[in-house]
Amino acid sequence: MIQIGHLVCSVQGRDSGRFYLVVGIEGESRVLVADGEGRKVENPKRKNIKHLKIYGTVAGLVADKARNGRKITNADVRKELKSLVESL
Repeated sequence: MIQIGHLVCSVQGRDSGRFYLVVGIEGESRVLVADGEGRKVENPKRKNIKHLKIYGTVAGLVADKARNGRKITNADVRKELKSLVESL
């Protein structure tokens, strides 16, 4: 099951090959993703789950902030995304 903070990679569309973090969930088949640079948290990209490769790693800081109802910042997303991608 996908959750906020999951590391994903787009496999379909013009953003194919880009890494994102899940910052929101819209129903069963769509999620909101952001990378903190091109796609900011304020304007996340809506993606179909079928068009994403889901990695098993979760950004702890982003997941904790979402769980506690605190605001996720672009700096948080960039920092977590960088460390998760480097660890692959």
